Amino acid sequence: MKYAWIENGQIRDVAWSDPEKIYHPDIAKLYDTQVPDDAANGDGWANGQLVKPEPPPPAPPAPRSWTADDFRKGMSLAEKTKWDNNSAPEIVTVKAELPKQQAGAQELVDFLVASNVISQASATKIME
Repeated sequence: MKYAWIENGQIRDVAWSDPEKIYHPDIAKLYDTQVPDDAANGDGWANGQLVKPEPPPPAPPAPRSWTADDFRKGMSLAEKTKWDNNSAPEIVTVKAELPKQQAGAQELVDFLVASNVISQASATKIME
């Protein structure tokens, strides 16, 4: 068991050793509550019981960002040849605009399809 300084139902600090040995007596007297060894600063304390806070929800995944390599992977061999050789001005423009997140990538893919640089099937593969 450890000793903790508790204020307003929350553990303000847990002493790492006997408070009387590590703190001035005026401070040591604030560490007046025995708590379980797994108690940590910020935990709750209610009716003599440790209350662990709810873990925060997981962070949402970062939005996907498409790169030139992602575009190339979805293309047919003939389209990859055009892409690698910058054989159309639309390809040069799209490469200059990358990387892009979902909406921007979709706009670029649609532009390549409308320009007959890639097929709709390749566009679908790119956006998967």
